[in-house]
Amino acid sequence: MEKLTTIPNSLESDIFMERADDLQKNIEHNIRWSMEILPQNIVNASFIPAFINEVYITMIPGRAFRETIEAAEQIRLIGKQAVPHISARGFTGTGDLEKCLSGLQAAGIERALLIGGGHSEPAGNINCVMDMLKTGLFAKYGINSFDFAGHPEGNPDDPNSEFNLLEKLSWAKEHRISARIVTQWCFDTEGTNAWISRLRQKGVKNPIHLGIPGPSTLKTLMRFAKVCGVSASTTVLRKYGLKLSKLMFVNKPDKIISDLRGYDQLHLYPFGGIEKSSEWLHEWQQKD
Repeated sequence: MEKLTTIPNSLESDIFMERADDLQKNIEHNIRWSMEILPQNIVNASFIPAFINEVYITMIPGRAFRETIEAAEQIRLIGKQAVPHISARGFTGTGDLEKCLSGLQAAGIERALLIGGGHSEPAGNINCVMDMLKTGLFAKYGINSFDFAGHPEGNPDDPNSEFNLLEKLSWAKEHRISARIVTQWCFDTEGTNAWISRLRQKGVKNPIHLGIPGPSTLKTLMRFAKVCGVSASTTVLRKYGLKLSKLMFVNKPDKIISDLRGYDQLHLYPFGGIEKSSEWLHEWQQKD
């Protein structure tokens, strides 16, 4: 009689754990990336890895939108797709918005990230992204695909950020316009995973691109967290082995990435500089 063999429970668990780990590694190394830069950092764009195609360009509160347009032109000259921010509360009115869109059209821009913006008060009568969408100007100037900002940890400037995101996605669906979600960067992977699950349960099928903080000092990350409204609590920092007493610790987001689930792409915020972030990306892509 043929002898039947059994696998001990502990060994079986190890085998399945290894398979799960291998699967997660495969997922991680097939990730597509985008990167965000400030207009004044365009001089360092040559450091951006070849495997990154989409480069997002911040529209800085209080600065002329012409800077964003000029940076977009430079990004396209190096063979990458520029995705500029368009900040609703920074425009004095529809005429100002139209000038911006006209300039972006001349630069060959067809996709943009629409945000409310960091202005404490609107510069004119455009208060939010929905106000911009309702002008009908984007179609006029050839911008036919949108990214909308997501805030897994909430937005201090908008307590109803999730509801408003769903409203914008619904508008895009109704008008048959391609739309993606690009999130603010975060530390709280459990909260982010729960946020993704909640959106999916509500029927959201749009691609979700999660924001990841690039290598930087913890002090820099905390400063950006405060500005961006990211809930970088000491509990979450301890979870990733970071101590507030070591403010000069150079953080690498490997652990954050390994704990995230359910996203479609990652979006890097190079707070420590484009060169340093690009070096880390190359290392991360090549690791075992």
